[in-house]
Amino acid sequence: MKLIILTNILAPYRIPLFEALKRRLEEFTVLLMAEREENRSWKIDQVPFKTVVLPGIHLKPPGADVSLHFNRKVFGKLRALNPDVVLSGGFTLANLIALLYCRFFGRTYVQWAHLTLKDGAESSFMRRMIRKVMTRWSDGSIGESSEAREAFIHYGAKPDRVSVVLMPLDVARIHDQVTSFRLSDSYSDWKSQYGSPLLLSVGQLIPRKGCLELLAIYEQVIKTRPEVSLLIVGDGPYRGEYERMVKERGWPRVHFAGYVQAQELFRYLAIADAFIFHTLYDPYGLVVVEAMAAQVPVLSSVHAVSTHDLVEEGITGFRIDPIDAEASARAINALFDMPLDQRESIVKAAFLRVKSCDVDSSAETFLDCFRRFGTPR
Repeated sequence: MKLIILTNILAPYRIPLFEALKRRLEEFTVLLMAEREENRSWKIDQVPFKTVVLPGIHLKPPGADVSLHFNRKVFGKLRALNPDVVLSGGFTLANLIALLYCRFFGRTYVQWAHLTLKDGAESSFMRRMIRKVMTRWSDGSIGESSEAREAFIHYGAKPDRVSVVLMPLDVARIHDQVTSFRLSDSYSDWKSQYGSPLLLSVGQLIPRKGCLELLAIYEQVIKTRPEVSLLIVGDGPYRGEYERMVKERGWPRVHFAGYVQAQELFRYLAIADAFIFHTLYDPYGLVVVEAMAAQVPVLSSVHAVSTHDLVEEGITGFRIDPIDAEASARAINALFDMPLDQRESIVKAAFLRVKSCDVDSSAETFLDCFRRFGTPR
């Protein structure tokens, strides 16, 4: 089978899945709409599969986080590569051209996304229409969450032509890295820098990620547990403002680590006593999977899609509404007061839950979907 994946940029967390697919395919190519997005600081080394950056222009609308991509030579590149299947991530001009190519030459076109009905498209007539047309013309759709599946069906996909493959991640690698680091000589030195118990936050420092809500939650936590430390990993345009707030309130146990490359995150996960995902909206929330793979107890926002697929209250973690600072703080304190055997039971159950998201099993599911969607409707 010859597969082409069409996506906006090459994200580090996608690379293990792409490697797993390449090992199973005759030919494999990733077509990219741009080399990078403005709101990402990823550094990617050479990858063991073919990538092609499509030529085009990139326009950033006022107030937008990233540019819109208008790519050229999509049709010609597809003709040259002659794929059996195009796995297409998005609803841009390049995705539409790829769909037209597949319809014209009788190739299989599969949509792939973690879209939701809350991501803003519903408020735009044009975006709704584009999604409906492309979804109905596709041979099948793969959603990265149960909400994505419902969204595809909402836009016209037949239920038997929609599969769910929860956002794949190299779960085994993260688990092994964290386990090894906890047994290393460096572990105690790292952990002593931040204190204990340590609450970890990872994400962009922007309002949508609930950073102000996080600080409000922490303020409630330290009213009864002043020894709790907060480690914030991430960067963004509001970082200076949040740092000033922390300084003004005299919180010596709040630490800003800045942006950390994906391959270095395991050290921070290893030293955390709890992980909090405090977003006000997230179409998925891959960092929740990372924390569960690392066997760190998670407190995850009800406004994140991954919470509903992965976090079973009191079994694999805890659900919080970061808007309610007092209730969220009570959940954190209850976790820190929990007997060790109960905490261990939760993190073990969480790890077992996300093992199904590992890249090798996910790659096999993708191939099964391609074969099924390639059959006549």
